Amino acid sequence: MRRIGPNSFTEIYFAGCNPSFVETSDGYVMIDSPQQPIDAVRWREQLEEKAPIRYLINTEPHGDHISGNAYFPKVTVVGQVKLQECFDRYLNAFGSLDDKRERYKQMDPDSVWLVGHPDYPASNPPTLTFTDTLTLNVGNHTFNILHHPGHTAPQTSVYVPEEGVVFTGDNVFHKCRSWLQECDPWEWLAALDQIAALDAETIVPGHGEPCGKAYLKEQAQIVENWVGFVERYVERGIGPEEILKEPVPVTRQDPYPIGQRLFMHDERLTGMIVNNLHTRILAKKQDAGAGQA
Repeated sequence: MRRIGPNSFTEIYFAGCNPSFVETSDGYVMIDSPQQPIDAVRWREQLEEKAPIRYLINTEPHGDHISGNAYFPKVTVVGQVKLQECFDRYLNAFGSLDDKRERYKQMDPDSVWLVGHPDYPASNPPTLTFTDTLTLNVGNHTFNILHHPGHTAPQTSVYVPEEGVVFTGDNVFHKCRSWLQECDPWEWLAALDQIAALDAETIVPGHGEPCGKAYLKEQAQIVENWVGFVERYVERGIGPEEILKEPVPVTRQDPYPIGQRLFMHDERLTGMIVNNLHTRILAKKQDAGAGQA
């Protein structure tokens, strides 16, 4: 557990994302939930021994941020409205309960007994939603919840001025591989500018160690590197299948390894990134051409 502010903490050693919490004078506010069931249950029990958990804010719909919600059954979950709409679809991508049990037998045997446990029958999607911004005043803390689309369409940042901290979810991957498999890269770059404008000393990324604002320029460069790489092929009329026939120089775009026990192979992730960016760049080019016609 890492202290990142006077009353704020994050866990950077769990499998999946960095779940975090802020201790207010009226209980806890969590940002994202632990991915592994056993981690989620232990986390909840430890916090609730001291004070109630008032809210759980999800920063995005990917499973490593939301799959632990089920183990906080009495906690109000907050999410951007698009996250509420796609919540079940993303969870279903993890497969059936039997699929999940088999996977946990391999990766986390301590969690198997909690999959489908009758004490946790519901997935606990967001019930408190917002479109652009939402402010929660909890005890002596203010939680400015901001829609910053980029890495995903519902992507959300949580800025807590009393702590000097902003929780960015996966709009920031600090010194670990950035996942651009479904991003809008131009929205992502705009989101990084918006994060930089906040009066926060510390950034808690979705993955990797907490960092300062200086890293935002490097994160933006990684996004720009990938866009530039794929754009050169689009300009020559070369499709993603042809691009992927040759080894992609991944480290020229992003020098960092996949982190936090995220198990996708490099080749598969690279293929998803290339396909996503090729589709988006081509569509943008076609839209620009139509506008000039």
